[in-house]
Amino acid sequence: MGTVEWPLVLFTVLGETSIGILLALWWLDRTPLDAGLYRKATLTSGALLGLALVASLFHLGHPEAAYRALTHLGSSWLSREILFFVLAALAWVYLFLQISRPNGQRRVAAGIAGLLGLFGIVSSAMIYVLPRVPAWNSAQTPLFFLLTTGLLGALSLLFLGWKSLSPAQMAGLMYWSLGCVLSSLFSYILYFSQLTGMSPEGLATAQILTTSPLFWLRVITNWGAPLILLLPLFKRKRSFNPNLLLTLLVVSGIGEFLGRALFYLSAVGIHISALK
Repeated sequence: MGTVEWPLVLFTVLGETSIGILLALWWLDRTPLDAGLYRKATLTSGALLGLALVASLFHLGHPEAAYRALTHLGSSWLSREILFFVLAALAWVYLFLQISRPNGQRRVAAGIAGLLGLFGIVSSAMIYVLPRVPAWNSAQTPLFFLLTTGLLGALSLLFLGWKSLSPAQMAGLMYWSLGCVLSSLFSYILYFSQLTGMSPEGLATAQILTTSPLFWLRVITNWGAPLILLLPLFKRKRSFNPNLLLTLLVVSGIGEFLGRALFYLSAVGIHISALK
């Protein structure tokens, strides 16, 4: 059984939320988007990305030597993860400069930062696709990371922009959020069925997960509650309740944190330290 690596949980979930906000901004900016919202969402994304990078340092035995990982770009997903997240942080600075100018190229800058961050997220996920860990050695692993990005990014922007987004923009974010929740649920059902039939280690992983209270709390917060809370939003597209939006964001965030913690716990037979 693995262990919960809380610095990695914080790094991945916060980093994915940050990049998700940037990608949602880039997508919505096809139509007029309030400058105040753009600035608020950009600052929120930057703060989350900064917290994620700080959290990642607590996982390193020697943070001052992190730059050495960049010497293995050709063979190490960890090196690529570090490179792309550093580049995404630099691109975020460029985005901040663009939104501070009257005619800045904010959509281009958001797209660059979001794309670099997306490469970083995929690199993060690929670190764990290991043949010796049945619970991780699957295309489901990068999919889980990407769905967290899509869900929390969209819900964050939905909450930040409830006053200034148009009904069509709000509806687009709600449909995107609903799609992420449903995709997460169905992909996890498929993942779980694969676990129980692949090997003794996979079956042991499934047993560990289902006997953990965190698993059932995740079922409620990651899938059950978000589906229930999204229904009233679809019925009142022109009258949004910020408290309901905040509740939806918080509950979904808790579900994603629990899901990532369980992901690390599912490493049957090895410890995460073996990946360093």
